[in-house]
Amino acid sequence: MRWSALGLVIACVVACSNKEAPTAAPTEKPHHHEDRRDPQTAPTELAIAVAIAGKPSTTWTAKDFANVTKMPGKATDGQARDTWSLRELAHQLVGPTARVTAVIGEGKKVVIDAATWNATDKTPILHSTRRGTLKFRYADATGAWGDTIAKEVSGLEIQP
Repeated sequence: MRWSALGLVIACVVACSNKEAPTAAPTEKPHHHEDRRDPQTAPTELAIAVAIAGKPSTTWTAKDFANVTKMPGKATDGQARDTWSLRELAHQLVGPTARVTAVIGEGKKVVIDAATWNATDKTPILHSTRRGTLKFRYADATGAWGDTIAKEVSGLEIQP
């Protein structure tokens, strides 16, 4: 009987080893790769559709941006970014009294009222991203960036 009991144990072990192990439900969310510290992967696309006084007018390209002085700008990790004051872009490319009234990005339109546009304690800026797009946000009087307002900026509405 001793051999038959051993045979039974071996048969059970072999039978159990042929079954796939049950998969446990994941207890943690998959890790999200934070890519803001990765090097830039694409050249910045400088092409923004501009509507002046409610009518589609032009597209600002790299040539237009090159005519406007850049501001010093760094991402939160300290990596330098191409950064422009939205006020300077509007004033130099449209006229001295031009005011951006809306920024279009990521499928949404962000309205900028006159008081915010004229505020002296913050500057509306556009800056390049690691992915080669443009973001809209504000910089305070010291040049520190605030939170992102619009990603993948593709258009501006301007009053002359």
